[in-house]
Amino acid sequence: MWHVARLLMGISLLYAQQPRLVVGIVVDQMRADYLRRFIPKRSQGFGKLISEGLVYWNGHYTYFPTYTGPGHASVYTGTTPAHHGIVANDWWERESGRFWYCTEDTAVRPVGAEGAHLRRSPRPLWASTICDELRYSSRFRSKTIGIALKDRSAILPIGRSGSLALWFDAQSGQWVTSTYYRDTLPAWVERFNARKYPDSLLRLPWKRVHAALLCEDESPYEATFKGVTATTFPHQPSSYKELLYTPAGNWLTLQLAKEAIAAERLGRGPTPDFLAISLSSPDLAGHFFGTESCELEELYRELDRSLADFLNYLSRRFRREEVLLFLTADHGASPTPEALAERGWNAGRYPEARLLEQAQHFLRGLLGLVDPTKPIAAFVNQNFYFSPHLSLAQRQQAAAALKNWLLDQPHIIAAYTREELSGPGGTAYAFQMLQAGFLPLRSGDVVVVYAPGWIEGGYAYGTTHGSIWTYDTHVPIVWWGGGIRARWLFERVPITAIAPTLAFLLSAPLPSATTTAPLTEVIQNWRLPLPPPDLHEAGGNN
Repeated sequence: MWHVARLLMGISLLYAQQPRLVVGIVVDQMRADYLRRFIPKRSQGFGKLISEGLVYWNGHYTYFPTYTGPGHASVYTGTTPAHHGIVANDWWERESGRFWYCTEDTAVRPVGAEGAHLRRSPRPLWASTICDELRYSSRFRSKTIGIALKDRSAILPIGRSGSLALWFDAQSGQWVTSTYYRDTLPAWVERFNARKYPDSLLRLPWKRVHAALLCEDESPYEATFKGVTATTFPHQPSSYKELLYTPAGNWLTLQLAKEAIAAERLGRGPTPDFLAISLSSPDLAGHFFGTESCELEELYRELDRSLADFLNYLSRRFRREEVLLFLTADHGASPTPEALAERGWNAGRYPEARLLEQAQHFLRGLLGLVDPTKPIAAFVNQNFYFSPHLSLAQRQQAAAALKNWLLDQPHIIAAYTREELSGPGGTAYAFQMLQAGFLPLRSGDVVVVYAPGWIEGGYAYGTTHGSIWTYDTHVPIVWWGGGIRARWLFERVPITAIAPTLAFLLSAPLPSATTTAPLTEVIQNWRLPLPPPDLHEAGGNN
């Protein structure tokens, strides 16, 4: 009878109660090891989630480049940039001859503040997200709201049919949206803006309140706020932009999230609702201060407090079986290369400006071009884009020659041409990662891979991310709520498994380009309050 029992269990899964509210939390630039290194044992924030939840400690991004835009799009679509279209935070657009931002939309207007930098929408995203599919399956009764300091982190998760995306404008100090969603801000957002929290927080210095676990406060590899030379605490932000590098950015985001739950009555409607939260300040601080800094450690300890407050809010407002929460990151981060190099590691900031200059010179000679003709129109995200003035034959010749030339340069381990990445698959790790993130329309003509430890050279301090290496791809995936039981798992799983898992839990269609199987352990752990239907009444004997 074991097979009958398994059949009944499977049917029970299909008829399981859906969560009333799904909360997705993406921490920007959170390596998996941070949860063990920075979080105290009696934590009621991250600690509560990892002690009570189902934790996949070995989640990975399976494409290049590991940036914020592609990361959020991949989590929520269940596929990689080659299919959802967000190949980077920005890319070179050949037709217009300029850089194009991943949520740029000149057809919309900002709402809540002024400025061309606020003309944003999800139109560059090609594939549907799990939020799109929840809206579709509920006949657009479900509400899906995205909240983040960064516009791309609020917009991309909820897809093209999202109810509302809200992001923070560091010029005005206001939370804003665009006419893609509505013509005026909701009254509750206007009330939140009217409280002027950012202005109050700017009066407070960022002081160190936690004893250090691993760091030393003095570091020559950190940036400093405007008008300050010391790299040590306390820090006094002088602008809204600098404020976001401190714990205040996380606090503001989670406060607005609580306002959204209450004002929009999320989780109280006839169908499940979805709140997509992204916490951007860890990324801003990581770029600014570096991964070894006391500032980053202090920020995570304070984020733990803010997260504990948010979890307490959910617990007061909902029964646990009504809420499904997942937490992950959009990418990791490289160790600060100078901190590695001084201890003898092979690490550094790649001299990209010099590499581009040398590549231009090499291709001019190869193609017989005269100065100041530039055969390369742009070099960004380790992608070389050729000038549109080159003929097809010249582009093909230049691609093959540039690839071979790059492989002779120091600290470069791989390079691939557009033709190679658009063709059949390969078995090399670097090739597979690049191909999964390659879209001919938006990606370059030649893509280069730096050796482990070498990062893009655009930052003179702190760190960055974007590579194919483990420090950038390795993130945790935590599930909490319902009947999910505490368990730690260590098998390698792709981050793109999150969206299909949510689809089955929400009885929604799989997102349109999903390429990954769901995490069955999560589905089987979700609360199963309903008995299986009577097979006899359902025609089970036929």
